[in-house]
Amino acid sequence: MKRSPIGIKSIFMVVLVLSFFIPINVFAEPPFYIEFKPGIYSPQSSDLDDSDTGFSGELAFGYRFHPNIAAEVGFGYFNTGGEITVVGPTYVVREKFDIDVVPITLTLKAILPYKRWEFFGLAGGGVYIAYGPYDYDYRDCDYDYHYDTVLGGYLGGGAHYNITPNLFVGVEGKYLWTGKVEMDEVFGIPLEGKFKMDGIIATAVIGIRF
Repeated sequence: MKRSPIGIKSIFMVVLVLSFFIPINVFAEPPFYIEFKPGIYSPQSSDLDDSDTGFSGELAFGYRFHPNIAAEVGFGYFNTGGEITVVGPTYVVREKFDIDVVPITLTLKAILPYKRWEFFGLAGGGVYIAYGPYDYDYRDCDYDYHYDTVLGGYLGGGAHYNITPNLFVGVEGKYLWTGKVEMDEVFGIPLEGKFKMDGIIATAVIGIRF
C-alpha cells in the first residue's frame, strides 16, 4: 500500500515555529495576491494503483494578514485515469476511466522570509467534486457516471522567490487525503467504484500581489 511521505507534518511544524521566532522588520509587499499553479497530481491511494499521473491546476486568491501568516481560497482541477478488468461468473467487463476533480479549498500558510526568498509550510482542506466518465466494454454500451462530493485535507510546503514586490514565482507540494468517492453498479455488477483520491500534488507557482 502506498503511504504518505514521512516527515511532512514535521516540516510544516518546523516552518510554523521558526516563522514566529525570526524577527521581520520590513513588510513592504502588498497584502493581497493571486497565484496560478500548474502542475501534476500523482495518485498514492491503494484504491488507484496503476492509475496515471495527471494534470493539476489551481487559481488561488490570498491575503497576507501578518508577515508570517497568509490565508488562501483556491479553485482548481486535477485528473487521473486508467483501466481495470472485472471478471464475474457470466461476464467480463473492461473499464476505461477518467477521474476529473474540482477542489474548492481553504489554506493557511506559515511563512519564513529570507531576503528575496520565502519558505512556507501549509495546511488546509476543502470540498472535492469528482466526476468520472466511464466507458464499459459490456453489451456494446457506454456509460457516463457522476461520482460524488467528498471532503479532503492536506499538508505541504514550498518556496517563493520575489522578482519584484509585486511579482513572484516558486514551487509548492502537498499531500492530499480524501474521503471515499462512491459509484453505482452497472446491471448489479460491482465495478470497484469506491476509492480514495489520496495523492501528491506538485506545482509551479506564478503570483501577483496588489
